[in-house]
Amino acid sequence: MNLNEYMVTLEKPLGIRFALSVDGKVFVHSLKRGSNAEKSRIIMVGDNLKKASDSSGGRLMEIKDFGDTQRMLKENTGSFSLILERPYSPFPIQQLHLGDLDILFNRGRVSVASWNKSILASNLQTSSNSNGNSGFVMFSSKFLTSQGWKLLSGQNGQIQSQLQKNILSQSLSELVCIFSEEESGDGEWAHGNFPLEEYVKALDRSKGELYYNHSLGMRYSKVTEQIYVGSCIQTEADIETLSDVAGVTAILNFQSGTEAENWGINSTSINESCQKSNILLISYPIRDGDSFDMRKKLPFCVGLLLRLLKKNHRVFVTCTTGFDRSPACVIAYLHWMTDTSLHAAYNFVTGLHSCRPDRPAIAWATWDLIAMVEKGSHDGPATHAVTFVWNGQEGEDVNLVGDFTGNWKEPIKAIHKGGPRYEVEVRLPQGKYYYKFITNGQWRHSTSSPSERDERGNLNNVIVIGDTASVRPSIQPQKKDANVVKVIERPLTENERFMLAKGARCVAFSVCPIRLAPK
Repeated sequence: MNLNEYMVTLEKPLGIRFALSVDGKVFVHSLKRGSNAEKSRIIMVGDNLKKASDSSGGRLMEIKDFGDTQRMLKENTGSFSLILERPYSPFPIQQLHLGDLDILFNRGRVSVASWNKSILASNLQTSSNSNGNSGFVMFSSKFLTSQGWKLLSGQNGQIQSQLQKNILSQSLSELVCIFSEEESGDGEWAHGNFPLEEYVKALDRSKGELYYNHSLGMRYSKVTEQIYVGSCIQTEADIETLSDVAGVTAILNFQSGTEAENWGINSTSINESCQKSNILLISYPIRDGDSFDMRKKLPFCVGLLLRLLKKNHRVFVTCTTGFDRSPACVIAYLHWMTDTSLHAAYNFVTGLHSCRPDRPAIAWATWDLIAMVEKGSHDGPATHAVTFVWNGQEGEDVNLVGDFTGNWKEPIKAIHKGGPRYEVEVRLPQGKYYYKFITNGQWRHSTSSPSERDERGNLNNVIVIGDTASVRPSIQPQKKDANVVKVIERPLTENERFMLAKGARCVAFSVCPIRLAPK
């Protein structure tokens, strides 16, 4: 056994529902409440079944297909030893069937007809009543093999146009069927730690979740006549597709070299292919999943996109998954450069392309751009919600005072949140503020938040809300602060819209000198 495998011995009935995936793996789909499997406290949903003992309880047989598992489940009594493998990734919450698309790819409910002579009956583990004719194949899901599935999927994929092949679409379910031992009564089944009704709710919640499947290849969507957005370029053939089918003349790539290497992408060959196709490739890495890095680099990214569009390029904006960094850049461009609200721009892009960009990062970067033009002093409604935190002792009387409380004259009473924690939430425009806490009548500063002396020599806590955008941001580590600052997304005033447009264009035209030609 490898390090991920374990063995468990259970009495019948086991109380396990197994599922068969399209790649031929048999894995635990659900556990019955109160069953022997659940009582073992080791078996988890998603574990792959590798071996099982025979009816005598002696020799371990390797589980190679659906039939091996069925033979084990037919036994009504006795004890069975199972060897299961814990996968590296957790069990994906998914429904058995996604809809009519699944009918096109057999799930044991319909026959499959194929006139492609490269698909031979010998490539599939056929049933006993199969006639073995090449050019026509009929089988049930229980006889499905990974080799046959790949051939069938490939053949059906050939009927799609090259454009349809790469356009982002809903992926097919990876489950073929679910089966279990015969038992009297329905019982209550659990998926991981979910009771059945909770699992159904989790399925509903997961419908909006996105999972990146690199094996599907590059996927993209058209946003405007000049802008396409999508996942990473994997092969030279992807460059040909972008050039010949979509008419792309420039690529703005936010994937890092390390990411490309981790995914097995040959950046050198892709760069050479871009040169052959006369496509300009600009790479400006943004750290994946880093909201702060996205916020600081977004103005420069939008500036690059604007300059490319001004040169009449048709631009493909890409990152690894196509879910976050690349659509965030397009949304920010529409928000900043076309006087579209963030809400409208976000809904427009996410409606055309399946993605989940970091909306707060875009809002943060928006206020940073406005601050750049205003030079740090904002004359307008609040831009951020700040939770000021005091860690003291239970039973204290805690108040917050500062520049924003009527010039230190109108203290705000803190709310006790349990234990030593007290909080005050205040909505403030971006800027720099001094403040202190009054605890039991004594003026004190918090040691958990930054502090500095004012012009009179008084030691106060200090908080800087927001930041100033720059063309070449230097990503400095954020100072430790017990306070929590959240950005406010709201409709911009007319003056803020003017400042935003001015700031975005200042950044864009500071991008040059960049030679906009294939490198």
